Amino acid sequence: MIEQQEHRTNWKKQLVFFIFTLFVLALVLTGCGDKDNESATTDDSSEPTEEFVVGMEGAYAPYNWTQADYSDTAVPIDGGQYVDGYDVQIARRIADKLGKKLVIKKIAWEGLILSLQTHQIDAIVAGMSPTPERAEQINFSDIYYINTDAAFGVVVQKGGPLADASTINDFSGAKITSQVGTYHGALLDQLVGVNRLEDMKDFPTMTIALQSGEIDGFVADNGTGRSINANNPDLVYLPLVGDEGFQLEPYMNGVAVGVNKDNPELVTQINDALATISTDEREELMDAAVNYGAATETSFFKQVGEILKNNYKSLVKGTWTTLFISLTATVIGFLIALFVAIVRQSKVGDIIARIYITIFRGTPMMVQAMVIFYGASMLFDGFQWSNLPYGNTVAGIIVVSINTGAYMAETIRSGINGLDKGQFEAAQSLGFSKWQTMFTIILPQAVRSVIPALSNELVVNVKDTSVLNIIAITELFFVSNGIASSTYLVFQTFIITSAIYLFLTIVLTALLKQFELFWDRSKQKPSSYPASVSDNTQFAPKN
Repeated sequence: MIEQQEHRTNWKKQLVFFIFTLFVLALVLTGCGDKDNESATTDDSSEPTEEFVVGMEGAYAPYNWTQADYSDTAVPIDGGQYVDGYDVQIARRIADKLGKKLVIKKIAWEGLILSLQTHQIDAIVAGMSPTPERAEQINFSDIYYINTDAAFGVVVQKGGPLADASTINDFSGAKITSQVGTYHGALLDQLVGVNRLEDMKDFPTMTIALQSGEIDGFVADNGTGRSINANNPDLVYLPLVGDEGFQLEPYMNGVAVGVNKDNPELVTQINDALATISTDEREELMDAAVNYGAATETSFFKQVGEILKNNYKSLVKGTWTTLFISLTATVIGFLIALFVAIVRQSKVGDIIARIYITIFRGTPMMVQAMVIFYGASMLFDGFQWSNLPYGNTVAGIIVVSINTGAYMAETIRSGINGLDKGQFEAAQSLGFSKWQTMFTIILPQAVRSVIPALSNELVVNVKDTSVLNIIAITELFFVSNGIASSTYLVFQTFIITSAIYLFLTIVLTALLKQFELFWDRSKQKPSSYPASVSDNTQFAPKN
């Protein structure tokens, strides 16, 4: 009987060991976090203490890009990376005139205006044009870069059938696209007879689509087109100017700083700062940004090697962040699922659980991240995730944990439903209450059956954390996207990223398989005492 009691509690020890192991791994990964970045951003006693927090993509060269190494012109950001580019230099000059310390947050394009409206940042300096639609949401400063010549054009393959195009009439039948969320689509409509494709996410995506032949060209502004041209010798930027070129609205000729509607004083201060930057200085800054790190023709594998050599630290840190969030969120999600399985024993609890599961299984994790991250700041006045230590990471863990809990709750429910119904009746005949039956008989068996599903959920979470780039978490995909945006070597960069994800999933799958085998062997340990009906008395509740 003693050995049977030990066998009965063995599953609890193993489960605790499994969860403890995942937490230890997560803590180890946390310790490998952003120490380099912390040392790089340590305040100097002579620096201003008040901050000017600016948001930008870090993925829109030559206006802004992400890089792994420090330079005299770059500014450090989370994840041990740096941002540089024309926008960064303008932001530095504005911060200096304001007498504040410049802090830059790397935020996906879709989240920039939301971040401004929820006071996560003070301003947007991201090559953003002051379109009428945006001006309804935020205020804009004066123009800080004016496209005086060849403001817009089309990027095509060098030596291709469109390489000699010079007017809007020369693209008939060509497959042309533009960046989503911009007014470039209105310019695309001016191209006569084109086969207009759906807008794409960003310029790196369009670049790789053009190089692979999926599209014939895409619309780009002068600065971005020149930068793509400089970094990709196989492509060419064709400016479309004059009477047979793009016809521009006034707001299309430049970019401005975005500021919250409730802060008109800051707009005035930024305009005063911009007035001190001469036109010649602005052109010099743009020329330097366009030609920064211009690529030379080399082989594919040499390009992959250069990316690894220049960015391995950032890739390692992005991998640590991905693993930490995945491990932590899987453990928390599993605990949430256990709690949901317990509360479903009551009628009210079952209704609440069904609503929770329906919502979080029926909506994409990316949408959940947007709602939780930005929605919290809108609902609770004065609350910003950025005010919390590692606030973005905490928000990401919450998102993945809740999502995991919803899926695992259904898995555990299936495990419970798969058990013999006679066990409930037997427990009731022995005097067990509903809760005692659930805790001492049903859940131990259900947990055993869902361990493989828990392992699979961890592997899925490793890959699904990539959607957290929408809330500026510097996980592996976010880091990779920054590298691709600065080099425009998209395929080469994501070959490396794919290899890292594949390595992680293979290793984690092998480790978790070994744990499952260990679990099975421990379950099958023979007992010195044969089981008998009389042994059931040991499970009877004590009076």
